Amino acid sequence: MDVKYYRDASEFIKHAGEFLAVDEARYGLVLGIAKAVVVNPYQYAGQAPWFCSIGKENDIYAVAMRTPPYNLIVARFSGDPQVIAEKLMLAVAAQFTTIPGVVGDKELGDAFADLWCEKHGVTIKDKTAQRVYRLDKVNNVPVSPGRFRPATMAEKNLVARWHHAFNIDCFGPDKNVPETDVTPVIERGWVFFWEDGKPVSMALKTRPTDEGMTVSGVYTPPELRGKGYATSCVAELSRNILQSGK
Repeated sequence: MDVKYYRDASEFIKHAGEFLAVDEARYGLVLGIAKAVVVNPYQYAGQAPWFCSIGKENDIYAVAMRTPPYNLIVARFSGDPQVIAEKLMLAVAAQFTTIPGVVGDKELGDAFADLWCEKHGVTIKDKTAQRVYRLDKVNNVPVSPGRFRPATMAEKNLVARWHHAFNIDCFGPDKNVPETDVTPVIERGWVFFWEDGKPVSMALKTRPTDEGMTVSGVYTPPELRGKGYATSCVAELSRNILQSGK
């Protein structure tokens, strides 16, 4: 079992893309971010992204990537997670002295985290169970008063404030991550509001792959929650994505 490093996202996708494409919903985080940094290497990071795979000859068992200062992301296709984790831990340690965490395949992620903590004398602070949902059809959910519309560049400050608040709600105020420039996603037409006299909820589409796209950044200010605004916004955004062919 060998570790292979890649110079950039293009080389990584060339070699690992067919493994990730087998199940785009499951591996969409890795594949979507990798495709995004092909276009803009520093979209998610202040440093150059890092990619590796673990396998034998032309067979890839797992991949890992990181866009510093964010978490290590791992995906596993086959093989013993403990053996892969041992190889991966050495590969990551050779590149980074510290990492904030790991996200991805549970068995590989847990095994890696245990080995990393043992080697570096640290402990796991938080552990969150996450799930990936695949959507092929939107149900006829009740719609709140208002309408669905794209955000405009004139609303950039509002999008930035709500995106910042979304990150605090999801990840906590103590995460040392850079502020995201929302200009590119607004320019691409990927940011949407549910508007009821004024914008009351927000959702983004992002990380397109060959067959899919991701719904992200869903946010409603606390004083406006419980009215179904986010449900309405996400339902319409999901229809928008499906109608686009993703």
